[in-house]
Amino acid sequence: MSKDIAVRLVSTAGRSRITLPGTATFGDLQTEVKSRTGVEPGDQRFALDPGGRQPISGAASASLSAVGISNGTQLHLVNKEASLAPQILTKVPVAVEPEAPVAKEAGSGGAAGSSSSSGAGGGASSSSSSSAAGTKAVAGDATKKPDPKFETFDAFLRKRQYDTGALPGSQKYVTGTIKRGGMIKIPPSVSIKHQPYRHVDTLSVINVPEMENFIGYWMGTLLENGMQRAGFMYGYYLEDKNYDEGTRAIMEGIYEPPQEMQGEMSLPIENDPDQARVDRIAEALGLERIGWIFTSLLLEDGVVLSPQEVQYIAKLQNANSTDTHFTKYRLSKFVSCAVRPDPALNGAPGINPFMVSEQACAMERDGIMTSSPAEAKCCLVREPAKDEMIPDFVVEGGSNNKIATDFFVVRVNDTAPKKHSKLLTQATFPRENRPTHPQRRDTDLKRYFSQVSKSGPSWSQFADFHLLLFIAKEIDVDTAIAIAHCVRDRQEIPEGIKMIFNQYLQ
Repeated sequence: MSKDIAVRLVSTAGRSRITLPGTATFGDLQTEVKSRTGVEPGDQRFALDPGGRQPISGAASASLSAVGISNGTQLHLVNKEASLAPQILTKVPVAVEPEAPVAKEAGSGGAAGSSSSSGAGGGASSSSSSSAAGTKAVAGDATKKPDPKFETFDAFLRKRQYDTGALPGSQKYVTGTIKRGGMIKIPPSVSIKHQPYRHVDTLSVINVPEMENFIGYWMGTLLENGMQRAGFMYGYYLEDKNYDEGTRAIMEGIYEPPQEMQGEMSLPIENDPDQARVDRIAEALGLERIGWIFTSLLLEDGVVLSPQEVQYIAKLQNANSTDTHFTKYRLSKFVSCAVRPDPALNGAPGINPFMVSEQACAMERDGIMTSSPAEAKCCLVREPAKDEMIPDFVVEGGSNNKIATDFFVVRVNDTAPKKHSKLLTQATFPRENRPTHPQRRDTDLKRYFSQVSKSGPSWSQFADFHLLLFIAKEIDVDTAIAIAHCVRDRQEIPEGIKMIFNQYLQ
């Protein structure tokens, strides 16, 4: 059983996952925090809450458990007097082994292939991380591989003296009002540009069986009826050592909410009654919502994202944004992953992770962007209301209310880790909210536990995301959270909980 302790550090620069040996002391943690943030151990102030009302302190020689830190603890670095801005950008990346694209033979119905190119015009897309070989090194660190299309956000800011005032997320696309007989204030024009940076560099599918099950259900059951599928990806973020100040999103599980077809997309219903409970179980596992995954048919003429997809992804990124970056610039690390048939894989599904630009997010936020089924390649600037003036949008030197979706695409690399051990060791429990395969309380638990291996530790038998969601809904949320903590901490399931499940299974 692993004795490592994972600590989720939250600071004004964002989140970081720190892994220490089980024998580590509080001083070891302070040293690791210094290497990542530049804050001296004597200046570090830790707490279990953002406001510092539950402080954590102790002697450097004290064990982590003695000061109240266990595996999965979320620790806040709350000292305000430390000068973090010039130091955060030099933190040591978490070591990540070289990875290979997610791929299987084209003949495997539920397999997921990695798409290394997107067919987007201009600078809207990037190839996978392997295609970056041979390009010149990033200035300041010859060990980092640059992406030929995108810089990491912090590397981009470094060149701009950390000035975020002119970035798209800081802009407001306000409209004007035409007043009869009065002065008219014309809204400033907006130039549409490709975004040169990105906030997430790589999506790592660490739980490949989870992804295969999601894709297999779509291909084997829904596709023949013209139906699509979508879900929220849960995982965590790590630093990506392949890029200067890079960020990697790690996918551990997929929650499929109740959903319905709207046009060509499957979208979740509003006010999902189970969503808050799902988030609680994920948090107990040390996970968070990192993105959105959806299936679709192959788009025409090499289009990377449809206008409807751009608009919905922008809405999701706005809803999952934060200002915890040390500059207080509001940004999102919410990744969207399109699963489509890939001609390069003889029609097998390809995994295509994307984000959309902050300019698209700002246009969606301010109610400027819209789309139409008649326009397959372009997002639209909405028509002005009576006596309303909308900013003039300049595309490639000319005014245009049609904007090709390629301008908004930010490509993210996709990989499957080789040596990272996944948190969730099982992926066979029936999924929630599948109308053609509903969960059955009286048989699903018995079938699952009759098939799962009993040779390993007891926590491993429960390390299935969908099993934990089922327990939380059908049995008890607190029981599911207690089991999730055991899975997270790699601890044996308490005897009392085992007895409860033995009664259910009998």
